[in-house]
Amino acid sequence: MGQRDDSELTPKDLAHKHLPEQTMYKVQTPEAHGADSEGVRHSPLIIRTNEFRLLYFELEPSGRIDWHTHVPGLDEVNLCLEGRARYTLEREDGSHQTIEIGPMEFVYVPGGARHKIEAIGEQPHRSLSAAKFGTAARLEDLEDVPETEETDADGPEWQDALFVDRKRDEVVAKDDTLVSK
Repeated sequence: MGQRDDSELTPKDLAHKHLPEQTMYKVQTPEAHGADSEGVRHSPLIIRTNEFRLLYFELEPSGRIDWHTHVPGLDEVNLCLEGRARYTLEREDGSHQTIEIGPMEFVYVPGGARHKIEAIGEQPHRSLSAAKFGTAARLEDLEDVPETEETDADGPEWQDALFVDRKRDEVVAKDDTLVSK
């Protein structure tokens, strides 16, 4: 089978001819129903493809996501939508860098960095976290969790609301209570 010659295709042909079936999805955030032991109001809402991950989470006042580490290739950019949060990064020498963010402020967390997130103030903290995946699978090291417990954020506690595998052109996971076309 020879290579396809696309040199004669018009821009309109190029824009649609070689694409897989295109579908948009609307994802609703679930209503908060109380908080877990760390003050996370509900399981984070995760939308992902092979290339990126978008995560929405809420923390009750004084809630936290404790110390954890992502793989070095998983840089995160977090946008505070509401409330305030304190991000603390632990450096190699044991020193800490702390940044407080408020509504419509971003924080960049480098891949491989040991860090934690704490809600501060009287309001819940609502945040949107974006990350681009490298070729390695996403792994996390959640500290102080016995090995018998699930530690992968894609495990039972942190389910995907929507996971579209763009390489196979298929929806791998879709929570029908939150996702519609």
